[in-house]
Amino acid sequence: MSTRTATRYSIRELQAAAQALAAGQFATGTSAASETTRTVVLDEGPAVSTKAVTPEVAPTSPGLAPLVRVRAANAGAGASTVALALADVADVAGVRTRVLDAAAPAWSGLLGATVTELGATEGWRRGRRGDGVLIDRVEDPVRVPGEVPAPRATDGVDLTVLDAGWSMRELTATTGWVTAAAAHAEVLVTRPSALALSQTESALTHLEDQVVADQVVVVVVGASRWSDREFATAGRLLRRTHEQEAVLFAPLLSAKTLPGLGPDPLPKQLTNPSQRLLERITTITGPLTANRT
Repeated sequence: MSTRTATRYSIRELQAAAQALAAGQFATGTSAASETTRTVVLDEGPAVSTKAVTPEVAPTSPGLAPLVRVRAANAGAGASTVALALADVADVAGVRTRVLDAAAPAWSGLLGATVTELGATEGWRRGRRGDGVLIDRVEDPVRVPGEVPAPRATDGVDLTVLDAGWSMRELTATTGWVTAAAAHAEVLVTRPSALALSQTESALTHLEDQVVADQVVVVVVGASRWSDREFATAGRLLRRTHEQEAVLFAPLLSAKTLPGLGPDPLPKQLTNPSQRLLERITTITGPLTANRT
């Protein structure tokens, strides 16, 4: 029996959908796994979702396997490290992963992370890492996120990790696929300082207009657990995310332990936190290898 739910979309979401349609970036067909019928309601206010979007019916851009977008809530949070660590543990788990590094080449955190370079085409330079990780980096200089070229079409990928590569201010001030592509999970990376937590709350406020809360995961780099003292300045949305068990923690490694993101495997100190992140993401996306043919 079909059910009908009304989902409200903000003006920003409808504009992004129109841009994706004009660019040919839309999914065709519907999933037989879902019987939900959606009614679009134009709403000038914040987007309100009456139920979580299931991964089977989430709109995606062509060539983007279940997409996880990783952003830094504040400067220097460590988003590229988290994105690479996620790809590494997925690789160990047998999940074929592609990392899209959307940063301008001069600001890329993954410039030296590949073991083998595979050449460049369609505005992207590709390399390989580990057994099954592809890393695509922007080839030519870009000034704003909207200038980042569309991703290359790639088969045989179970998970796409998008390292957004720009500040939240830059990402919210422009349009383009880096922000408009529908993600199955949004990962915000932050630090436990008062300023960083304040900026995280602002980032969560922005995401609240675009995705359902269950799709958001926050990774705090430099803390081992939630404590009332360390997180006394946490805002309402961050506290709600913590109550949903979607705030994870990762160590801040010294320059001696992690001098940079090179071709070698990341330190073991990052393995367990990254594994927990992967497990959390699979609760959102479902099994990442389920759609293999």
